[in-house]
Amino acid sequence: MIVMNENNIRASIKKYLSKKPRNTAEISSFLSKNNNLTNLDVAGILGSDNSIVRIGIIRNSGVIDSAMPLSEWATKDWVNHHGRSMVNNINGDC
Repeated sequence: MIVMNENNIRASIKKYLSKKPRNTAEISSFLSKNNNLTNLDVAGILGSDNSIVRIGIIRNSGVIDSAMPLSEWATKDWVNHHGRSMVNNINGDC
């Protein structure tokens, strides 16, 4: 298993988000597959990075129950380039 510190995890996530936004489950799966990481608070890591922003909520995903929405995340650079707006922090949603 590869042990990564939080800065390396953030760098990996930013690179993954550089081409298009992803939801929390996709990011978690990416980290798990590529870095052998498990049991991370992915939403916490994303929310604590000033260069990563929540841009939407996915309410109908095949990953989990539609009653529990997933957040969609992007880098601020992607948001600025594509003219998208950011979503205010939504308590309890990831």
